[in-house]
Amino acid sequence: MQGVRTPLKLTTLSYALLTLSSTVWAAESVSTSTEQPQSDVQQMEAITFEVPAAPFKPKDPDISAVAKTIVTRDEMLKFGDQSISDALRRAAGFQMPGQGPRGAGGSGGMRFRGGGAPVFLINGEPVQGGPRGGMSVVDSITPEMIERIEITKQPSVAQASVASSAVINIILKEPLNGTRLSGSFRAGYGLAKSNTREEERTSLNFQMDGRSDPWIYSLSGNQMWNDSTSVTRTQDATGTNKSQKRINDRTSQMLTPRVEYQLDDQQKLVAEMFYRNNENEGSSGSQVQKDKNDSFRLNTRYERKDKGDSDKVRVSIEQQNESELTQSPRLQSYIDEQINEYGFAYDGVRKLDAKKQIKFGTDLRASELESNITETLDERTYAAYVEGSWKYTDRQTLTLGVRQEWLDRSGLVDYQDQHLSPVLAHRFDFDEHWSLQTNLSQAYKNPRSNQLMPTISVSTDSDSGSLNNPDRGGNANLKPEKINAYETTLGYNTPAGGVNITGFYREINDYIEKSIQYENASGSACQTGDSNCRYVERPYNQDNATTYGVEIAGRYALKQTENGHSFMLNAQLSTVRAKIEEDNGLERLASDVAPYSASAGLSYNYQPWRIASSVNLNYTPEYTRALSNEPYNRTSNERVNMDLSLTKRFDQDWSASINARNILSTDYKEVLRERDTGKLYQSRINEAIPSFMFTVEKKF
Repeated sequence: MQGVRTPLKLTTLSYALLTLSSTVWAAESVSTSTEQPQSDVQQMEAITFEVPAAPFKPKDPDISAVAKTIVTRDEMLKFGDQSISDALRRAAGFQMPGQGPRGAGGSGGMRFRGGGAPVFLINGEPVQGGPRGGMSVVDSITPEMIERIEITKQPSVAQASVASSAVINIILKEPLNGTRLSGSFRAGYGLAKSNTREEERTSLNFQMDGRSDPWIYSLSGNQMWNDSTSVTRTQDATGTNKSQKRINDRTSQMLTPRVEYQLDDQQKLVAEMFYRNNENEGSSGSQVQKDKNDSFRLNTRYERKDKGDSDKVRVSIEQQNESELTQSPRLQSYIDEQINEYGFAYDGVRKLDAKKQIKFGTDLRASELESNITETLDERTYAAYVEGSWKYTDRQTLTLGVRQEWLDRSGLVDYQDQHLSPVLAHRFDFDEHWSLQTNLSQAYKNPRSNQLMPTISVSTDSDSGSLNNPDRGGNANLKPEKINAYETTLGYNTPAGGVNITGFYREINDYIEKSIQYENASGSACQTGDSNCRYVERPYNQDNATTYGVEIAGRYALKQTENGHSFMLNAQLSTVRAKIEEDNGLERLASDVAPYSASAGLSYNYQPWRIASSVNLNYTPEYTRALSNEPYNRTSNERVNMDLSLTKRFDQDWSASINARNILSTDYKEVLRERDTGKLYQSRINEAIPSFMFTVEKKF
């Protein structure tokens, strides 16, 4: 990529939004306050849309037109959640990763309303994945470590999520009481076995915390082992069937100490460290693959809060090492990469009066990605933002924000860019129950570092490098996406439940899509049938794209009765249509975006017996999409997945849980057919593996 410095440009939308800046004051869209929602929200016992209160009784001192979803610690423990992904699967708009021909993903495989992955924060600090998109510390955090999860689904200039339009802020918990030391210990074991599949899982988790004024301290840790045997079946155009048996041994450890010092009633210093190590050794036929990823992250911050005003200074350091060794008679590959990141940020809030507030800040980051195969990629990013809100009537709130970013990359690519991203949001409360929230935004989404690295990561199974199981790599020539977005939500909410209907529309220039090409070792295109070439999936810029859809989310909660019964029901339907206009003017649908997804959850609790139970059902329909650059259509089958959990609490703070995952699940099947004739080219089936986990917990 040639070095180009893009001048600052303002589109018509930019001018339209900025003309309002003289009349509004800024507000951050995701609050990291430790204040809990009022009791009418807590009683819902569900993942709820944080709908604005009636104009006469404001719930939150933060004046913002952007809605927020809160997932509480009690909800996660009550529903038997074992990970962050378990909690988010009930939040409308998120498509969770599943077991497919390219393997199961962690948080990085998640999609938001058919777009890219959301931005993850820990106590307001962004966290990264591995150098090539591997697991991050987010995938190792357990519910025992979390106070709550705050989800903002609209663009936010304060959290650098203007393009992704979703921020997931994980707030780590503080001591639940005033004791010098308290905590919990959990041990779990699970086994699933049949003629062709087997999985054995073991986990150990502990959480300790305490308070001794002015100190607050905690230590969390977990150790997980996961050994599995699975079978993949393939069939080609000649009718030849093959079964591939794959054995995986995974281990993961994480240790998280945290300390906080209260300077006075308004100021505190916080330091938290995350150490994580993940190893995976897999074999399939003659192929052996060993993956390792370890990381160290240190977050420190100074916080000051004085009524509605606050200041926060954040300093962070992170280092990750990731390696992949693949051995087979056909190839030998070893990748060793390391990324170092340093960050400094400031966030400020000034509440001018009961109806106006301004939030502002800056974010400075530097990173270096080293590889044993390619040149070093150096990256410097600088950002400044201001976002404000004005409650100009009792029922209407206006929020306007702008974020200016500068990006400088050197080494592997020579690229400089700067851009301005404006956001305008408006909320109208018709009455205590009905509300309408609308959001307009313009954004630029720069490629991530792992998308630029051309290094090829070999797929698992003996058919790696085939069209239906391609290897994966990056593209150093990627350009940033340019996004104009509109979104609106009509909500009806009461303490017992409600319904929210969201419509969204995005126009995207230089849309980044993963496409498969047949290439040789140097990355050049090959003729089909060349034995020295392999199929590789890389991100490429498409000319233009539009994504649009509707999301319906509802819930109903029965508060605990005098007899001790409580009940909660939630459901969602998310539709999305991602349409791409290619260089030749033809239109097609994006190859890996399902037309819709649906889910439903049911939870029942009986307090006298101290029993809590839940069941969650997810559904994805069958859909067919054309493959970019290939004369084939790919059909993904209809899939159903059910998860169950049951928790029984005993005296002396003992409890036992049974969690069943992937119950009644359908296998993941992809079929490639010739676009013109419909003739079978390849099919591939990954068998779903139901699993059961028995967990015992002791609190002290």
